[in-house]
This record gives sequence, structure tokens and C-alpha cells, in this order.
Amino acid sequence: MNDFELTILTYQDTKEDFFKNLPKLEEQNELTDLALIRDASSYSGFWTSSPFEGRTTHIITYTKNRAYSFSRSNNRDIGILPVLVPSSILWNRLLNNKKEFPGGYYQVSFLEYPQEIAGKQEQVFLKEKLASNSLLPTGKVYVFDSVASREGSEYVPFKGKTYPEYIYKDQKYIYVDINRPYSTFLSNGYVTTMGENIFIKVEPVSWWMDRDKERLISSKVLLGGIQFQCGEGTYDYNFRHTFLQYYLDTYMKKELMPSVIKEKSAVFDSDETLKRLVYKRYGKKG
Repeated sequence: MNDFELTILTYQDTKEDFFKNLPKLEEQNELTDLALIRDASSYSGFWTSSPFEGRTTHIITYTKNRAYSFSRSNNRDIGILPVLVPSSILWNRLLNNKKEFPGGYYQVSFLEYPQEIAGKQEQVFLKEKLASNSLLPTGKVYVFDSVASREGSEYVPFKGKTYPEYIYKDQKYIYVDINRPYSTFLSNGYVTTMGENIFIKVEPVSWWMDRDKERLISSKVLLGGIQFQCGEGTYDYNFRHTFLQYYLDTYMKKELMPSVIKEKSAVFDSDETLKRLVYKRYGKKG
């Protein structure tokens, strides 16, 4: 768990040539289905760690139309685009597994997270399996904010709700409720309804490799509905002091670690996972 840290981009990062050229290479939807159903707005984009015009209650966001906007730090309808800062040892091992794109850009597949909706027939089948207790829990859970982005919700503090991870025939899923007040189309054309539950597939995360700064930038907005600062909290210009950083450190960092099933037991061990993932897949330690 100490082999990497999670953070987000600054507004200055979004102005640099490396980041500005990345969206031109990404043909897929910029938000995962999970981010959409957890109330990330495609229009509002994602949080940066930069305050807007010196205000301590407004944060710059990077929008879908490649421009910047701003939002109150306690809003919930903003997405999270994680940035992973690996140790030097991990970075060098990831370089050996990079995939090249035109223009000298690279991506790497590393860790995993719920992203896209399961298919229509798959949804029906999995719901039947869940009802009959035929889905095996991995022991891993995800924690999202249960408060929907409605008028007045800005001043309601974070209320975490846990969602177990299940596995069926080597595919992992979570069964999660839609926390988006407004209907939206997901990647397979499914139209959402507030409060219903759907299965989301847990999939490897694709990251852009920023070789100059030796860090990984998620190719998609992974999650929405998490406040930058809870309630009426103000920003002291130190991202380490924000609620969003607390969420990344306490929940998302662990949730990105793939679960491990040991001897058919439902056991999630993040330390063992990292050791296996990094040192067995990317080479022995040393």
C-alpha cells in the first residue's frame, strides 16, 4: 500500500501540453458508468486541487468542453479523475508493460475498479444468482456517499454506504444503487432511474503515463458524488487537508487493489494483493 499515493490534478496540470493532448487520443466515454450513476456530471467535469480566484469555498473544475469552470467545494455532482504517484521501483516495472499510442504517449493497465454496466441479460442472471445466494463475495467492499446531489445536500456531511464485491466465473461485480437524481444514458444505452440497483463490472484501470513527472493519470473519471470539502469547510490551499484527499487515502486507494480469493475463502488482503500484483506480474523484488 506504500508503493503509491493517490491525488488529483491541479488546474495548471490541465493547461500543460501533455494533458491537453490526451483527450484527443481517448475515443471512449470520458466518464465510467459508475461515475455517472454516482452523480458525476459530464458537463461539470472533475475536481482539480486549485481554488477559484483565491476563494476558499470554490474549486476549479475541468469540464467536458476542454474549458475550466468552478464549483462550490461542498457540491456532490463533480467527478474524480485520480492521479497515481508510484514509487520509483513500481514506476520502472510499469514501464515494462506500457502500451504505446501515436505521438509518443503511453498507457498502462494497473489495479482495478468498478467501471461499466453489465449487459441486460447479464443483469437478470446476476440478480437471480444474488437472490439465491449463489454469488460469492470476495470480502472486498467499496464505500460511496449515500447522499444524493439535491438542493440543500451541500451542507449534509458524508454518509458512507458499503457495497460488497462479488465474483462469478472470474468476473467481479458490485451491485450498487443509482444515486443520480436525473435520468441518464449509460454506455450500453440503459436509461437510469434514481434508487434502482444495477450490477457494475470491476475492470482493470487504464492510466496515461506522464513520464516527465513519473505518475499515472486515469484515462477516465472513475467516480462522482464525493465532496471536495464536507459541509461548509473551507480550503486552506493544502490538498492534503481536504475531505477528498481523506476519501482517496481511506477508501479509493484500498478499493483499487484487486481482491484475492485464497483457497475458495472470501478474503480480501490488500497487502498480499500488492505484493502479488507488483512483484509477481512485474518482476521479482530486488
